This record gives sequence, structure tokens and C-alpha cells, in this order.
Amino acid sequence: MVTLETALANVGGRGMSQLLDPAVMSLAEITSAGEFGAQDKIDLVIKLNGRVGLLRDNESRRIITDSLKEAQAMSLCNALGKDAGYAWDSLRDMRIRKNSRTEMDMFEWFEISHDEIPKDIEVEVPPTLVEIEAGHGLFRHQRDAIHDVRRYLDSKLPRAFLHMPTGSGKTRTAMNHICRILNEGEPRLIVWFAFNGELCEQAAGEFQKAWSFHGNREVDLQRMWGPHDVGDVTNDGILFVGLDKLWARVKRENTWLRNLADRVHLLIFDEAHQSTAETYQLMVETLLLNDECRLLGLSATPGRTYNDPAKDAELSDLYYRQKVSLHVEGYDSPLDHLVEEGYLSRPSFHEMTPPNENLTDDDLERVSNLDDYDDKLLLKLSEDEWRNLLILDKLDDLIMRGHKRILVFCLSVKHSNMLAIFMNMKSNYRCASITSDTPPDKRAYWIESFVDDENDQPCVLFNYGVLTTGFDAPKTSAAIIARPTKSLLLYSQMVGRVIRGDRVDG
Repeated sequence: MVTLETALANVGGRGMSQLLDPAVMSLAEITSAGEFGAQDKIDLVIKLNGRVGLLRDNESRRIITDSLKEAQAMSLCNALGKDAGYAWDSLRDMRIRKNSRTEMDMFEWFEISHDEIPKDIEVEVPPTLVEIEAGHGLFRHQRDAIHDVRRYLDSKLPRAFLHMPTGSGKTRTAMNHICRILNEGEPRLIVWFAFNGELCEQAAGEFQKAWSFHGNREVDLQRMWGPHDVGDVTNDGILFVGLDKLWARVKRENTWLRNLADRVHLLIFDEAHQSTAETYQLMVETLLLNDECRLLGLSATPGRTYNDPAKDAELSDLYYRQKVSLHVEGYDSPLDHLVEEGYLSRPSFHEMTPPNENLTDDDLERVSNLDDYDDKLLLKLSEDEWRNLLILDKLDDLIMRGHKRILVFCLSVKHSNMLAIFMNMKSNYRCASITSDTPPDKRAYWIESFVDDENDQPCVLFNYGVLTTGFDAPKTSAAIIARPTKSLLLYSQMVGRVIRGDRVDG
């Protein structure tokens, strides 16, 4: 038997470069107080991956076992019950199942105790069908908005686009209307479109709360996204639909949505500024083949873009140019009212400038006429070591100043992962990277941890392309927008994650 540290000491420079990302190595050398030697590299590999993680990953385990001396390799083969004739080949070809007896024997040979083996995280998946027993008021600006929505939906042109700023309660407002529609007739089926599971689950939770106060009977809450494969859709209640899941179903069963359309009384499209995208509009128009189906779009932004009138007009036409926005008597802008009354907080903006900005005049000239910054420039920024150090230093500063929930909007999946790795290296704060590549169980665990108000310890979520819309964490008090953008729409969505006011639990 040998320790894992001893085995790693034999790996050599080439193997170590495979275990350590070059960008990680470069930043580690810069931040090291002294010489970053072989033992430092071993310690870093173990800290980043964990002793168990190194042996569970097929590639890193192969690198480690290939570095064993012959007698050690034969000893390990014998411990695992494998042919030791040519030990390295035997070890290289092994397939070791997680938590198997063979894996336990391997951990014992590398002197890893049972206490070091992490317990599997169990994420409870909510049931697909829930019966909600009946048993939630609106602020004045919400009541006025829903009154205007109802006037449009009850007209001969029953479509409306509800624009309410992030944090002003558009989901809660829409749920109040949904409850009223369900109470006025039965059976009635409402369909809710959203882009991802987080948006669907948050909306489903809000409906359960609203119906428990406003409902007049038991109705069905049905889920169709991620792990939820709805069977026969019932006729009385609400169906929450992830658009990717629905599109896959439509491609597989091209008559399914059309058959459903005849039973749908109201279609809600969350983040409706995207509803004229080709695929989404096709699904919307399929449900609207039912002349009795009403359409309500919800959005925190007033149009599809801020600089393309043609696309904005297309969106407006879909909703018959019937847009409802907040209007508060005595205020030129409803935002002033929302801030003054504590529904929204007043954001404080601070610009961060790296000491050695690495963008050239050619870089800036190249992107000057583009709609947004290109991948080449974003990659260059993501690899800027001084810029990354500035981001990490700013996080330390925010936490020291009392911020407990912080979001970081990164330049890429790799950038998000790298920053999370380095924060884990240099601090004991809770942090994680959330991207489209993050396994669902890990993603759900960290989002739940971030939203949990009972844990007062600071928590930082690095993310790319996931938490810009529909992520509801009222206690989020700071965001670092490390991702430059020319899109006012995208920028406003990122800022919107951190402006929930005290009056609505912000």
C-alpha cells in the first residue's frame, strides 16, 4: 500500500499537467507566496479534485496507476483481485463501479479512510401531479395591472402583454388572475410556458401558494419539464411546460399539442419577449388555433430588444399591440414609486478596472460595429489573470462588507468553473459554479443552498447563461457582472437579480 500523495509524487511533469489545467497552474503560481514546487502541485491537485475524486475519475486514476512502480502496481492488482502479469495494463483496463467492493479495496490500498468518502447527495424530485387543497393579496400597482389585463383578455381580441419590472411581482400578479379564471368555471385548463426547470418550479410554487388562499376546489398541478413526463393531461388545473421538453414532444408526436389546444382556456408565456422566436411562436400559434384560447405574455422588459424596431413590432403584433405597463399616479416612472415604497431597492453601481487591461485598439475596433462582443474578445478577457484576480478580490471585499448572497455572471462555462475553483482554493466560503453543464442534482443542491435564508454563511454562485432570468433569490444583495455586453436587455436581466426591495423580502 502507498498513500495517494506518494503516488502523485511519481506522476511526473507531463502527468501533472494533465491533472492541472494550465490556466489554473498559471494563476496558482502568480498567487503563491514563494516558489510553487512539486509538493504545492500535489496539494493543489488533491484540493481541487479530492482524494476520492481523483481515483473515481477514470483518466486521473489511469495517470496515477501508470506512475506506480512495478511492485506497487502488482500489489494493487492483487488487492483488487486482478491479473498481475502485466499490472499496468490490468489496472488501466479496469472498470470500477462507484461504491463497489472493488472501489473500497482500492481506497484502502491508497490509505483513504471511509470518513473521506463523500455521501451521495439525495435531491428530492417533486411529484409530477399534486392535488392542492384550497385554503394572497396584491399591492395596488399589481391590482391595477391585472385589471387592465383582464379587460383585454375579456375582449374580442383576447391577448395581452404584461410588462412589470423585475421584483415588482409579475408572477404573483399573473397567479392571482389564473386563480380567478379557474374559480369562474370548471373544468378549466391553463398552460404555462417557460424556458427551463427553475422558472417552471418557481412558478409552480407560486401557484400552490396562491391557490391555497384563492381556490374554491381541488385542482391538478401538472409538471412537464426535466424529469417530469406528463401522461394524460387532466382538464381541470394548470400545466407547467418547459419549452425544450414540449418541442421534443411535438417532434415525436406532431399532433399532441394540436389535440391539447382544444381544451386550453388560457396560455401564459413567461419571459414573453422571446415568444416570437421561430420555434416558440410555432407552439404558441398551435395552441391559439383554438379561438377560445386567451394569450397572456409576461416580461420584465418592454419589448424583444432595445434597438431593433422590426422585432419589437413583430412581438407587439403577436399580442395585438395590447401592452399593460405599470402606471402610478404622481410618478413619471413607476420605478421611482417601486423604489420609494420598498418594492425595489436602489442599485449602487461600481466599475472595476483591471490594473493591466489587455484589450488592444484592434480588439475594440473589431467589435465596435458588432451587435455584441465576439467570442474572441470574451475569451481574451476570461484568460486575463489580473482581471480574474480583481474579481476574486472584489468578492472578498463584498463579503467583508456584509454581503451574504452574491452572484457572479461569467464569460463562459470554463471561466465560471475556473473562478469557482480559485475561490474554493483561497477561502472557506461556500461557492459553486452553475452552468448548463452542471449535473441537475448538483445544480438543484447549490440553488437550494443559495436561497436558504436560515444559513447565514456567505454563499457565492458563479454562473454562465443560467441565472440571468427567472432566478428568484430575494436575499441576493450583490452581483459582479464580469461578462460585458452591449445588450441592454441582458444587462438589465442580470441587474434585476439583485434589486428586490425590503417590502418583498429582499
